[in-house]
Amino acid sequence: MRKIVVVMLFLALCSTPMLAARPEAVAAVEFLAGTVGGYAAGTLGAVTLSSAFAAGSTGWESLARAILGAVVGFSAGTIVGSSLGVIGAASLFGVEGNVGLCFLGAASGTGMMLVISLAFESSDSIILAPPVAAACAVAGFTLGASSQK
Repeated sequence: MRKIVVVMLFLALCSTPMLAARPEAVAAVEFLAGTVGGYAAGTLGAVTLSSAFAAGSTGWESLARAILGAVVGFSAGTIVGSSLGVIGAASLFGVEGNVGLCFLGAASGTGMMLVISLAFESSDSIILAPPVAAACAVAGFTLGASSQK
């Protein structure tokens, strides 16, 4: 059974260029991959930078550093994870797009959610940053996108 799974995985990876599709047709897959990547990288960034910022401090200073590290790590991780998720899903289907605008879109989506959470004084709305960043990353990536055929 394991050999069959390995062969199927090998064939799927080798046949990836055969999946070439129109850029508009894979936007939903790119959005899903960007959202999952944003949440995964955001969580990893928040945990990593929170513990790195709080290292060596004690008391309230430790708490303040941990919160700052979590916010910076989640924001940076969301930007990178959403962009890489969109780019990875697009390359799986043979779509070439604008990588710079993809990262810029993810950064603007994350920044927009940070501003909204500060404006409404609600820290809960920052949880919606990865889907918004993924949507903006897809929009930036598909500007001038073409199919590799």
